[in-house]
Amino acid sequence: MAKKISVALSVLISFALAGALVLNYRHARETDQQLADLRQKVGEIATGADARGHAASSTAGVAQTSTFQPRTRSTGDLDQTLRAGWALVNRRNRADAAQAVQLFEKGLNDIDPQSAELYNGLGRALLIADRPVDAIAAWRKGLAIAPMCADMQSGVGWAYWRLNDPARARNAWEKALGINPHSIDAWSAVAWVDLALGNVNESKAGFQELVAFDPKRRSWVLGLAMAQGGNHATRDISELFPLPPLEAFDRPLAHDPAVAN
Repeated sequence: MAKKISVALSVLISFALAGALVLNYRHARETDQQLADLRQKVGEIATGADARGHAASSTAGVAQTSTFQPRTRSTGDLDQTLRAGWALVNRRNRADAAQAVQLFEKGLNDIDPQSAELYNGLGRALLIADRPVDAIAAWRKGLAIAPMCADMQSGVGWAYWRLNDPARARNAWEKALGINPHSIDAWSAVAWVDLALGNVNESKAGFQELVAFDPKRRSWVLGLAMAQGGNHATRDISELFPLPPLEAFDRPLAHDPAVAN
C-alpha cells in the first residue's frame, strides 16, 4: 500500500514539474515576444525621429518665418559642448578660439538659447579670437539671463581693456567684484590698477586673494610685496602689468567702442 502511494506521489510530482516547465516556457515565449514588439516600436520611433531630424537639417540656412523648430535641451549635450569649447578656449590662441566660437554658437542654436554658461564661453572665445565688441555683446546677452555672474561681468572689463577704454574696463571689473568679492578674474586687473592709483589697502586685499589662489604666480607674489611695502611706482608696476596713462581710468572714451555708430 505504501509503495502504491509513493508511486502515485511520484507521478503527481512529475506532472507538476512538467506543468511548471510548460508554464515557464510559455511565459518566456510571451516575454520574448513582448520584448520583440517593444524593440520594434522603439525602432519605429527612432526611425521617425531620424527622419524628422534629417528633414530639419536639410533646411539649415533657409529663412523660416512661421515654423518653430524646438531645441533638444540635453544636459549631456550641453556639458559636452561646454567641455569641448573651453578646452579650445584654454589653448589661448585665435585659431582654436575661432573653433570654440562655432561650438558655443551651435550650442546656443541647437541645445539651449538661454544658457548663460554658453554665452560666457562664447564671450571668452570671441575675446581671444580678437573680437572684443562681439564678446561684449555675447556677455551682455548672458548677463540678461544671469545678472549675478561675476565672470561675465569681469569679461566685459577685459573686452573694454582690449578696446583701449580703461575707464569702462575698471567700471566693469568693480561691478564684478560687487557681485563676487573673490573674483580672481577681476582682481587680476583691479589689484594692479588700485596699486597704481595709490589705493594700497584695496590692492593688498586683491593680491592676497590672487596669491591664495595661485602662490606660484611670480607677478602676483611681487604685486603683493609691492602693496605691502607701499610701492605704487607706475614704472615698477608697468613691468609686471602694462598700464595706460593713469588719467585714462577717470575718463572713458567719448564714444562707447562697444556701441555701433
